Amino acid sequence: MDVILHLDGYCVETAAKKKYDEIVRKLLKEDDEELERQLELLIEFLKKADFGKLRSMGFDGSKRISVRVRKVDDEFLVEEA
Repeated sequence: MDVILHLDGYCVETAAKKKYDEIVRKLLKEDDEELERQLELLIEFLKKADFGKLRSMGFDGSKRISVRVRKVDDEFLVEEA
């Protein structure tokens, strides 16, 4: 399971919050198990990720990129998509 975030003038944390809001709006309109799993991943990511470290790794919004967030064991892997 992974989630794609689009960084365009804002950092990975803000992108994750925007994606969270987007998924919640969609789930209010329709039941979708895939979106529910993505939402669960994002909630855990927002609670546990070290956003300072991620921003220092270049996920700070200074360039327009897409990133893939996925969980491997108990760690989150964030990489350019």
